[in-house]
Amino acid sequence: MAEPIRNLKTPVTTDAPSFDREPSENVSSEIATLRSEIASLRQLLAERTGAAYEKISGRASDAASYVQSEASSVAGTIREHPAATSTLFAVIGAIGFAIGYVVATASAESKQAWYRRYLSDRF
Repeated sequence: MAEPIRNLKTPVTTDAPSFDREPSENVSSEIATLRSEIASLRQLLAERTGAAYEKISGRASDAASYVQSEASSVAGTIREHPAATSTLFAVIGAIGFAIGYVVATASAESKQAWYRRYLSDRF
């Protein structure tokens, strides 16, 4: 239904929010409550983040010391047996070369097979 016609000189009082008026006391108190809740959440997040950082940094330092001790062990073995180390690296290189050659050859054959199929369909 349509609203009745009002007298333009009579001020209209509504409880609906408006942009040209100041917010009511309820809205101001709700905003203050929300701000305090956000501040407490920030503080809780900061505490938990700090605890997680300390835990992770401890584990990372343990892992770094383990890796360092293993690396020094490997370096000592390499110094003690340089001929065996050179042979091992040569064998690993040869195996890598053989795998690369097989993959490249298989790839080239599949390309040629595709090319032959393409030419046979054309003629």
